[in-house]
This record gives sequence, C-alpha cells and structure tokens, in this order.
Amino acid sequence: MRPRDQHKQAALIEATLHQVTEHGFGATTVARIARQADISPGTVYIYYRDKDTLLEAAFLHASDQLIDTVLAAFAPRAGLRESLGTVWRALFALALKQPRLFRFHEQFTHSSRMHPALQERNEARLMPLLEALEQGQRSGVIKPVGLELIEAFLFRPIHSLIHGHSCRPFTPTPEAIDSAFAMAWDAIALPPASPLAQSDS
Repeated sequence: MRPRDQHKQAALIEATLHQVTEHGFGATTVARIARQADISPGTVYIYYRDKDTLLEAAFLHASDQLIDTVLAAFAPRAGLRESLGTVWRALFALALKQPRLFRFHEQFTHSSRMHPALQERNEARLMPLLEALEQGQRSGVIKPVGLELIEAFLFRPIHSLIHGHSCRPFTPTPEAIDSAFAMAWDAIALPPASPLAQSDS
C-alpha cells in the first residue's frame, strides 16, 4: 500500500470545501476536487473510499476547527455571559478568516448527508459548553428553551452577518461585533426581574 501524504490529504480537504461551497454537493465530483488539489483522480481513492467518505471527512475537519476554537476560548469561571462573549468573538474571527469552513459546515449540516452519529460525535466534544448552557438554564440566567433555539439565536447570527447578502452589509468593527453579541445574548438571556427567572430560583 502506498503511504499517505498529509499534504495531499489536506489539499483534498481544502479543495472539497472550495468545490462544495462554490458549486454545491451535486455538481462537486471527485474529478473536480482532484483537479483543484493537483492530484490525479485515482490517487484520491488512496485516501478516501468514495466521494461520500471525502465529504464526511471535510465536514469533520470543519467541525473540529469550529469546536477547537470554542473549547480554546471557553472559560466558564469568567461567568456565563463573559465566557460566551469570548467564544462568540473567537468564532466570529474564525469566520472572517476562513468563511468556507462556516459555509461548508452549514451546507453539510442541513443536507441529507448529516446523520445522528456525526451530531452525537460533535455534541460529545462540545459537552463543556452544552453543560454550561444547561446550568445557565437551571439557574435562571438563560431562557428555558431547546438547545436548537439557543444555537439559532446565539451562534447562527455569525453565519448570517458573515455570509448575508443584505443591501446593508455588516462592517465588522470591534464596536459592531460587541453590539452583535449583545443582541445575541439578549435573545437567549432572561431579564433579572423576569417572573420565569424568579420561579426557577
């Protein structure tokens, strides 16, 4: 068996991210990925069994980049709002630097290729953050809603601001980013005097 070249494997992942985000899953072929990676189509199969295996590997790569960023930034001792703000800004910086990661992750997550084992794998890696969010709900800091709503209102605005096609594009100044996080936080947080917060205490 021929040895695997890590540089070729990384080139295949990057080419996959580019092809899918530019042309979609249907139009992306192994031949197109190989051509962009400057690798022969036959060589692709040394690394991946088929196109589906390559796409899943690219998704895991994108997921790990996002999750590693979250875990590196998350510091629960600083307080939930402050910790989430640090995570939010770190993810925003990554989205500005590597927008294809977010775009590919979004496309794959909302496709038929996503399956429970992948979701469970990512959630297991994100457990410190998920447990902190659940604790925030138990203590009456965060609204008692499903985690899918927390994700939608806290983190999905990052994707919208980076990739949105609004007639008023977002200018990512530090002040604007702080304002965006404050609005995301307000969407999930319970006001201190909220009856819900009092009933949970």
